[in-house]
Amino acid sequence: MGKTKMEMKRIQNPSRRQVTFSKRKNGLLKKAFELSVLCDAEVALIIFSETGKISEFASHDDVATILEKYRIYTETNGNLGSTSLQNIKVTDELASYFLL
Repeated sequence: MGKTKMEMKRIQNPSRRQVTFSKRKNGLLKKAFELSVLCDAEVALIIFSETGKISEFASHDDVATILEKYRIYTETNGNLGSTSLQNIKVTDELASYFLL
């Protein structure tokens, strides 16, 4: 028995949505950890729930340190690939949030 393909749309039932969020959040955190261990990569993951709670994962230092490293890297190396000005603005906002 295989998994059924789920249509990607907002789950209307609040309790079902919360259960799905919790399971998928834990899955993302696990994958981020595995990526950091297996590939010796610096990984930062920030998840904001719809209730405003924050979950974060940082593989080596803390999230703020990795975000600062990302900001410096993008400033010195220019606009790289999928990095856009909007992403840099969000990164700066997040970095200021975590540096408080």
